[in-house]
Amino acid sequence: MKRSITYLILLCVTTFSYAGEEKSLQQEKIPYLGTKHYLCLNAGGGLHSHMLKADGGDAEYGYGSLFELKYQLTPKNWGIGIGVQISSYRGYTIFNHSYSETFTHLDNDLSYTLNTQFVNWEERQSNLSIEIPFSIQCMKSINKNWSFLLGFGATVSIPIKERYTTQDGYFTSAGWFESTNVVYEDLLNHGFRTVDTELSGPINNMRPGVGAHVEIGFNRAIRQKSAFYMGLYTHYGITSITDPQENSLYDGSNYTGAYESERVEEVHPFKAGVKLGLRFNLRDKKREAEAIRIVEEKQRERERQKEIAASAEQMRRDRLRQEQRERIRREEENDRQMRLEKERIEAYHKAALKEEKEATFALKRIADEAIYTYPNSVPTFPEEIERSFDIIYTYLAKHANARILIVGHTDNTIKGDRSVTIGKKRADAFKQALIRKGIPEDKIECISKGNTQPIASNNTKGGRELNNRTELKLKGGEVEE
Repeated sequence: MKRSITYLILLCVTTFSYAGEEKSLQQEKIPYLGTKHYLCLNAGGGLHSHMLKADGGDAEYGYGSLFELKYQLTPKNWGIGIGVQISSYRGYTIFNHSYSETFTHLDNDLSYTLNTQFVNWEERQSNLSIEIPFSIQCMKSINKNWSFLLGFGATVSIPIKERYTTQDGYFTSAGWFESTNVVYEDLLNHGFRTVDTELSGPINNMRPGVGAHVEIGFNRAIRQKSAFYMGLYTHYGITSITDPQENSLYDGSNYTGAYESERVEEVHPFKAGVKLGLRFNLRDKKREAEAIRIVEEKQRERERQKEIAASAEQMRRDRLRQEQRERIRREEENDRQMRLEKERIEAYHKAALKEEKEATFALKRIADEAIYTYPNSVPTFPEEIERSFDIIYTYLAKHANARILIVGHTDNTIKGDRSVTIGKKRADAFKQALIRKGIPEDKIECISKGNTQPIASNNTKGGRELNNRTELKLKGGEVEE
């Protein structure tokens, strides 16, 4: 509980890196230009564990925290940073396996086989390291208050305190003496026993390692010379931080711990988490001198502006009067053009509507005047309606999307799908007649409605003759100008 409270305090203490422009300082007499030098204070936490492969065991992740003090040099958008971190790591290894090894008993020089079995034997490893990160950083302003930070580089890790503690489970050991063919168990003075108590001890084979890290975050200015930082970080140890050992995990006399046994060959630290912080901008005499120079230059510029103000005002007034006259002329010309365009569009739509009505009437006349020798035969047309075809030619030529839709109908004496088939044949026959009259085939579409759309009663002969019909309709009709 105390450790959790400590980590929470470290996270809330927050710290640091902020790149880019500071808060708007227009009210300041001397502008603040920022600095190249920053002191960053960081705290964070998350997944801090060791990546390893344990022979006969399963490794699980743990959590930890870090505290960092960093110096950052950023001339422009790119810079470098170097710091020192104190990071804690935790890992868990659970063993469920058995193995045998041959030893020589110290009391009687007899050779025996030590059989050891681990059951849910859980060992926790804790590590405290001093780490020195070297970073290349990119800092980009988002607006006057916010900026973006990306950092990557190498980290040297130096373990300073390491310890293992067993948490749960048990293991048993027994010795088989081949010379007597006897198995001995529960002989504590000979190392044959069952262990289910907590064991702990230092880890003695830790060594420095080198890793790589990446960090991404955002900065929020709070004053001229400080800013909050919020970001994410990750680190992976490229080299192992342990020396490989040849010791057994349990040799009959003592428990060595997983890291000091042959069960674990390499250990790579890994961490990923959230980092918060505060950055302080250090004094930069060169940029302060530059800020004073800017103020003096602005004062000289204001004097020059006063000298030319009178003539500039008169020129401005003359220009405004000229622009006023030009604006009135353009508005009158625009009004005239709009009236002409409106009249042209109205005339165009009237002509298009007239053409559509004439074409529709022409199609109706062609359909009405068609002569059939029998219902599905190719129709012929009297000479009196030749002008109707001329109207259709003209309309199709002027309207790129226009199509003639031929719809075939039957009366109800023809049932089911057969009525649709007969209607389609009737429409196709009319299509062939139109093609012979010169109507392009790609301008004609045929469909059948069968007996579904009667226009008269099917109970009389006259009504059935009306229902056995072919209709011509216009589709599309957008005019090409």
